[in-house]
Amino acid sequence: MNKLKKISPSVLVLIPTFNRPKYFEIALKSVLNQTYKNINIVVSDNSTNDDTEKLIQSYLESNSNIKYVRHHGFNANDNWNFLRQYQIKDTEHEYVNWLMDDDIFYPDKIKIMMDMYLNNPDVSIVSSKRNFIDEDGNNKNQYNWLDKTSKLSGEFVGKLIFINYHNYIGEPTTVLIKKKYLRNNDLCWNDDETGFFAYVDTSTWLQLLSKGNLIWINEPLSASRTHQGQVTNWVNTKLRFNIEWAKLITCAWNRKSFLKSKDDIRKTIFNWFRASVKFTLWPIYDKNYQSEDLEELKKIMTKMSEALISDNYDLNYEIISKGLKSKEKF
Repeated sequence: MNKLKKISPSVLVLIPTFNRPKYFEIALKSVLNQTYKNINIVVSDNSTNDDTEKLIQSYLESNSNIKYVRHHGFNANDNWNFLRQYQIKDTEHEYVNWLMDDDIFYPDKIKIMMDMYLNNPDVSIVSSKRNFIDEDGNNKNQYNWLDKTSKLSGEFVGKLIFINYHNYIGEPTTVLIKKKYLRNNDLCWNDDETGFFAYVDTSTWLQLLSKGNLIWINEPLSASRTHQGQVTNWVNTKLRFNIEWAKLITCAWNRKSFLKSKDDIRKTIFNWFRASVKFTLWPIYDKNYQSEDLEELKKIMTKMSEALISDNYDLNYEIISKGLKSKEKF
């Protein structure tokens, strides 16, 4: 073991990429330029062309800490799941940070977050302010929900996320994960969240929040790029968001984790309805859009309504659609 590993814990950065060589190179450089040096990088590429593979060759020659794997026949789900399985099996690294291939780390991100972990043993998740940038890298706006760097109870933040239907923590790029707090070294809060679970980031944050406290840093340490080609802009992805959020709500209510009173679940369901209609159903209203996911969302809405009207909050719906490995009662 070299001196660097003795001094600083190792961090694993996982980058899934697809047909975005320009953005990918910017993302990769942002990791290589980190002031924290004990970092290893794994890139999983399922591009339909060779542009990224050709681009990365010079980086592989000059950086022994990069591992690159090309998957010609993978779809987006396969590519994501390959890195997810890599993380599960990895035993070398104590910390992991996912980096979407169109996002950016700022130079001190890993160093600042590692300092927070090492100096706060009660903390299970570290996040920060982040910038939102456009296709050309220009700042569009900045996400900021606290006015100073703060340590908050994981229980409090988890409840806030549910009641307000809002991911206060950030996208996968934002958070440095301490792997000891994950479930079986995996991304998720539940056993059956396999593949590209639409809310895998929020679900993982809930798992971490259930194990300790949050430190939120009042400084932008990363940038999330927004553009039309993102999966999150697809209609079926938005539908999955609402379906899978209902799954998380039910899990929290049944476990009495974060949501412990009828008032908690009532506020949570009302805000889930509001978001489902405003951000998902209303945009596709009158466009004759049909899908299995849309039909499933309608069924969940019926059960949610019945739960509110009866005031017993019995969410006895059974999710059996694609993307979920096993049945979960709602």
